[in-house]
Amino acid sequence: MPVAQTKTKPKLVIYGCGGHGKVVADIALACGLAVEGFLDDRALEGKRVFDLPILGGSGWLEMRRSEVSVALGIGENRARCRIYKLCERLGMTPITLIHPTASVAASAQVGAGVVIMAQAVINPDARVGNGAIINSGAIVEHDCELGAFAHLSPNATLGGAVRIGALTHLGLAASVLPGKTVGEETVVGAGAVVTADVPPRVVVTGVPARVQRQLETT
Repeated sequence: MPVAQTKTKPKLVIYGCGGHGKVVADIALACGLAVEGFLDDRALEGKRVFDLPILGGSGWLEMRRSEVSVALGIGENRARCRIYKLCERLGMTPITLIHPTASVAASAQVGAGVVIMAQAVINPDARVGNGAIINSGAIVEHDCELGAFAHLSPNATLGGAVRIGALTHLGLAASVLPGKTVGEETVVGAGAVVTADVPPRVVVTGVPARVQRQLETT
């Protein structure tokens, strides 16, 4: 499958030590990678999570950038985007991780810094933007486009030729019908079914999904 090629150094650090970071670390280990530990700007250096040490934060990475690769272990879209851009400023490209049980079609295009979790499916000619998350059991059907730093929660499903904007988040088991578009920075609630195009920067919930409120522009 065409995945953004990044040279993986022998040591890997996971940026983000919360629950999402644990899952990302587990995927890395399942792929046979050596995980050095976690980085986190808000956690105590030296503490252990998932039986791995918290090594430090952005300062640690700046000092050791030539020695390690980075995987994105942050579930919140904007925070993940911020760390991706930090890595870029340091001359690094976050690696892409794909769980061994995920199914990714040979013709799918997967960007840098993407995490594809257990039992996820990405079908032919789908395109997944940099830093996106395809969570456990999520399905991206043929010809879909998923914007950078978007997040499909566990069991979310995109029908064929769906367009999802950058920084958009689909909740648990949310679905988007074929050919529909969800704008950037939008939140689709858990279990919602999107049957019509959704504008940018709104929250939608329900079956069928309806706009509940507008999100502030940042």
